[in-house]
Amino acid sequence: MTTQIQAAIRERIKDGTLHPGVRLPSSRNLAEDLGVSRSVVVQAYEQLVAGGYLRSAQGSGTRVATHLSRLDRGTAEPARCAEARHDLRVGATSSALFPSREWLRSYECVGQSIGGVGPQWHPLGVPELRERLAAYLGRSRGLLTTAAGVAVTADFDHTLHVVCDVLRDLGTDHIAVENPGVPWRVRIAERAGLRVSGIPVDGEGIDVDGLARSGARAVLVTPVSQVPTGAVLSPGRREALLRWAADVDGWVIEYDRDGHLWFGLSSGPLALQRHRPERVIYAGTTGAMLGPCLRLGWVAAPDAMAERFDRTPLGAPDPLTQLTFAHFISSGLLDQHIRGIRTILRARRAALQEAVEEHMPGARISGEPTGTHAYVQLPEGVDDVRLAALARAKSVLVQPSRHFQFGRRSPSPGLVLGYGAVRRSVLPEAVAVLARAMGQVTRKPKT
Repeated sequence: MTTQIQAAIRERIKDGTLHPGVRLPSSRNLAEDLGVSRSVVVQAYEQLVAGGYLRSAQGSGTRVATHLSRLDRGTAEPARCAEARHDLRVGATSSALFPSREWLRSYECVGQSIGGVGPQWHPLGVPELRERLAAYLGRSRGLLTTAAGVAVTADFDHTLHVVCDVLRDLGTDHIAVENPGVPWRVRIAERAGLRVSGIPVDGEGIDVDGLARSGARAVLVTPVSQVPTGAVLSPGRREALLRWAADVDGWVIEYDRDGHLWFGLSSGPLALQRHRPERVIYAGTTGAMLGPCLRLGWVAAPDAMAERFDRTPLGAPDPLTQLTFAHFISSGLLDQHIRGIRTILRARRAALQEAVEEHMPGARISGEPTGTHAYVQLPEGVDDVRLAALARAKSVLVQPSRHFQFGRRSPSPGLVLGYGAVRRSVLPEAVAVLARAMGQVTRKPKT
């Protein structure tokens, strides 16, 4: 439903039905009109804000963005950029990677097994899937949890919304986030009534000393392949972060976005949660593994928090989909699929690295080889925002580092390049477009 609402609003903006600056119905009113949960509409609005289609301000509601080009609004010549040739945004994934044949096999097995007795429903997810997830996450990510401690959700943004509500109920009103980071997650926390502090990130991950100075008692971190920098939380920072949580009686929200997709030479770090399960709220999704075709996530939380989850809708998919994913795990099909995805992503990352080195002098890729995106540091003097705009006019969608920065800190120029939705063979072509755009937006040094 969230996807359908987003698509409908985007289409109405592009065809000119929704004019720039027009105010949309409140999330509550639209949810009532459509007969859906308010959280479904909230997610749709937040993701459209993040994509630049809408803007939201306290007291003035949610409105159609006024800065959209005429191409976006569908009032100019045929929209060459409405469907970009190359989508290199960090969250972009492709349905081409979805294992449709294997998924159908699991679906058929589940359909044959349930017979006339429908699947057992539970507000935290069907028991079979929670058992499979607890076992799989323990084996693959080192989690210390049981089926009772795992809840099934829709996606991470929805999970974060629920966790922030519970944090507020538990007396925590101040949360820290990584800066640079994902900007719309700041708004999710603020909508839950939490004060938000941005904590700097460097090559070792979040600055734990800065976190301690902030006074926050909860923090959202992405220990593996941080967005946008690609940093992996170093062993020393991991230990310091967990000590901080114990010292302040606080909470660590661990979003394990790409931990399953590590394809570096070593085995990669396990989850933080295994070292302090009483302090860490662990969350993950199928997004990077299975693409946009399936919206399913999970959260493993300490007892003090988990016992409150059944009071809030978690947005989990229907029981039949949950049972299918449970079979997909237990049959070994998920492990098989992830091995194949790692091979594909490793090749794409190598092609991207080679293309950047060949076409973009002075630029370099940072971060560990894992997940679905890479951070490209650009030479000083490059206007990354203008670069992204020029690339978009040439049908290549990218995000500048400034997109992920909040507060007054001035970022160094950079691009965040996602390779989850592009074939390896077209990456050199896309990077060549970026290189030409970089030449147009680089300030010449004064002599």
